[in-house]
Amino acid sequence: MNGTNPAVSVSGLTVELVNDRSVVVDGVSFDIAAGEIVGLVGESGSGKTTVGTALLGHCRPGARVRSGSVRVTGTEVGSMKPDDLRSLRARVVSYVPQDPGTALNPALRIGQQLDELLDVHESLAAGEHRRRVDKVLADVKLPDDDAFLRRFPHQLSGGQQQRVCLAMAFLLEPRVVVLDEPTTGLDVSSQAHVLATVRELCRSRGTAALYVTHDLSVVASLADRVVVMYAGRIVEDGRLRDVLGAPSHPYTQRLVGASPDV
Repeated sequence: MNGTNPAVSVSGLTVELVNDRSVVVDGVSFDIAAGEIVGLVGESGSGKTTVGTALLGHCRPGARVRSGSVRVTGTEVGSMKPDDLRSLRARVVSYVPQDPGTALNPALRIGQQLDELLDVHESLAAGEHRRRVDKVLADVKLPDDDAFLRRFPHQLSGGQQQRVCLAMAFLLEPRVVVLDEPTTGLDVSSQAHVLATVRELCRSRGTAALYVTHDLSVVASLADRVVVMYAGRIVEDGRLRDVLGAPSHPYTQRLVGASPDV
């Protein structure tokens, strides 16, 4: 790890369903250092997205945190008030969704959506405001001209839409970013570009990242460390080379065996 204090520290996180108290995440613990990319891998229903959204202080409807701790940059997320959580989710922890088409507002131009994010959370002079927008668009390899900013989301390709979501996630220079399978709907070429962009942004800005996915080939090209979940629990946690080269848990062994290109 880089530094002494992790950017993210999850300890004994247990999440249950309210109605029947069945456990969907059971005693999950891991840390993420500043600038480190951790791939959280597991099959559908394993609890990986529940863990990812817990970093933002969010539980899906019908679920609640039974026990455990989630600390982001030293702050306990579970004890934060709603207004503090709202600020945390934009300025400290950001989120990149799986489907940019539903995450972006179809009625607003791209420039408006970036502007609104800055207007709500920052007090900037007009020149600095535009400089920040131009810089983040350049960072995600998108045009920063007025013609592009006037476009609506439906006028962009899927890869461009996802890059806009990356721009929004990194615009306020967060310390942590949660990426929830953001390349699932993209073609191979667009996927590779988005992954390269994520890697560059995290390295250059020292941003800790949790990349939620079921695809080991994505993890192999991006992550520093791999955390494998099965049935709500972590069954393996280690450096990328160690986990993929010599998996110890039977589930991880089956995952690696099913992905010969890893």
